[in-house]
Amino acid sequence: MGVDKKIKKFLRDAIRVAPKISNKGELFELRNGLVSPYPQTRKDAIRKIIQQMTSGKDVSSLFPDVLKNIATQDIEQKKLVYLYVANYAETHPELCILVVNTFVSDAADPNPLIRSMAIRTMSMIRVDKILEYIEIPLRKTLQDDNPYVRRTAVLCVAKLFQLNKTLCRELGVLDDLQNALLDENPIVVANALAALHEIDEMDPGCINLKKLISQNVKRFLNVLNECTEWARITILESLAEHKSIDPMESQEIVDRVVPHLQHVNPSVVLISVKCILMHIPNLNTVSESLYNKLSTALVSLMSTPVEIQYVALRNIRIILEAFPNLLRKELRIFYVKFNDPLYLKVEKLDILVRLVPENNSKLYTMLFNELTEYSKDFDHEFVTKAIQAISQLAIKVSNGGHDTNNKFLNSVVDELVSMLQQDGREEYRDAIMISIGDLFRHDSEGNLIAETSKNELSAIVSSWQDVETIFSSDLGKCNYFWFLANFTQCDVESKLRSTVEVFDEQGPLTQMSILMCVVKCHNSASSSFLQEVLDLCTSEVHDLDIRDMAMMYWRCLSIDNGDQVINQLFDRFEIPKLHSTLSSFSKETLQILLQELSMLSSVYFKPLSQMRRRANDLDIIKDKDIDELKGMATNEILKNMNEDVLLDMDDSPTATNSTVLDELNDLFDITGDMNKVSISGGNNSSKPAANSNSNSKSHVTDLLDLM
Repeated sequence: MGVDKKIKKFLRDAIRVAPKISNKGELFELRNGLVSPYPQTRKDAIRKIIQQMTSGKDVSSLFPDVLKNIATQDIEQKKLVYLYVANYAETHPELCILVVNTFVSDAADPNPLIRSMAIRTMSMIRVDKILEYIEIPLRKTLQDDNPYVRRTAVLCVAKLFQLNKTLCRELGVLDDLQNALLDENPIVVANALAALHEIDEMDPGCINLKKLISQNVKRFLNVLNECTEWARITILESLAEHKSIDPMESQEIVDRVVPHLQHVNPSVVLISVKCILMHIPNLNTVSESLYNKLSTALVSLMSTPVEIQYVALRNIRIILEAFPNLLRKELRIFYVKFNDPLYLKVEKLDILVRLVPENNSKLYTMLFNELTEYSKDFDHEFVTKAIQAISQLAIKVSNGGHDTNNKFLNSVVDELVSMLQQDGREEYRDAIMISIGDLFRHDSEGNLIAETSKNELSAIVSSWQDVETIFSSDLGKCNYFWFLANFTQCDVESKLRSTVEVFDEQGPLTQMSILMCVVKCHNSASSSFLQEVLDLCTSEVHDLDIRDMAMMYWRCLSIDNGDQVINQLFDRFEIPKLHSTLSSFSKETLQILLQELSMLSSVYFKPLSQMRRRANDLDIIKDKDIDELKGMATNEILKNMNEDVLLDMDDSPTATNSTVLDELNDLFDITGDMNKVSISGGNNSSKPAANSNSNSKSHVTDLLDLM
């Protein structure tokens, strides 16, 4: 086959008379090629121009010469010229008016491909003078005899609406677009529906989309099997958003959508699952076979490429929270494979723990053994997640309340304790300690975990000397200090001394845990050590919660019978039972995410409304000039300044405000050698700026890029 192509190319080049365009394709050579008397040379020049345009090179200077080649019967050449015109029309709006007659005549060409290209290009050109001539061609193509032209024209209505809403309403093409939902061609119906969705998103009050969908549900169901896969997605998305008037309509929709669960395209499968799940609550009865078909469809997504598997797992995570028993028989499908990427392994761990029923001892024992094997992997993050999954599984199983479940909990504790004693597992002590802390908080009444396990763990914890070398994370240290204060009888002062010496370097959780640990064990610690910790928490810490708690403890200890008050305080403070460490959505968020399955929000676990709000906030910031940004930053700092200054007895608020505002002024300094002017309105000294004007501008540019 390759030899035949080479022979044909050789023969074609051998009989060719027209000169060729070199591969380098300089602008002067391309310009000469565009005005060549040989049609083949002109076509080659246009190809080279499009090639350079798509690679990012600016070839807009050739616009007048390219326009001369738009009047041709060669469809390929006309398509290339249209592509060039659509890309560079905004840079040469005055020249685009010269090709209006060509667009209009091509919109009436006998060839449907040319008609569709003409109307598509006219709707893409963002020049008002061109849009004024679009009425007659657009109306003709919307009523064209060829379905390919009609399917292109209905999409052009949405593009026109985006460019000029007023013109689109004046032309009345929105009514033609709505009438296209009754078209005999399924692709035209799907494209018209997609265009209506885009228009409704741009202007929600322009059309009553929900009413249009409800009026054409039967029509959509009839054309569903005849559509392409992407047209099916559009229709299925509309059916998923539709609120059925009665259970019979929902049943009809479900029956017609079920066959699409076996589609080869994962997007069609996922949107079909979403459509069925949205209508299940409206059904009178749901058969077991329907759940089996949904389960089979979701399992089929696990045989796709890993990127699609990740999207499927994120969607399955949402589905399982609303329908926890949907995949109860498919545990093995989500086992981690050796060649899975890390992001896929982490998602599978989360799914596995959610799938196991708490009353099936065979399954949760099997999964426990599997997770134990995962904890021996070489990847640090995966092992950490596996250890966390082991404790999550134990807490979930223990909620069953049977003796078998309690035995399983103790076996998990024993396994975690053995991990602490194993050589070469020191880097996972943080994860193990966090998991053990979760299990002990789950056993808040102290009647589930065996005393032997507690004693063995207490002996291990008491043998550790330097906490800073044992734990690296804030949460790991927090759990260690909590266990130290509640389950051991060792000397707290000796254990905490090395950490207190670097108290200001610790995280807020560690600082809070040290404070509570020292106060609770104050009888076994020296008064000087207790005084030192309280001084650090009230003077060196910026966290208001830690300061307030330290002041409360200090006052309790300073009154008569302070020891008794503190003891009663901790005795009456009951640790709430930890029922689960699995993350979950609120009821409102879960309902929104179910409605947005297969969308980007289902991957980020954030509703689209929140993502759009964040994008709008960034756009607002980007639109501000440097003076407005300075004012916004100043107001934000002054608004939150008092909280940091209230407890700062050494520095005055005025001095603090001045320091912070001076630093902000330096950040936004774009005056070069001019005198600095304070943001607060006062003039600084006449000292010239240290940085040059170019350096200042580059800093500001970097700051705006970050925003």
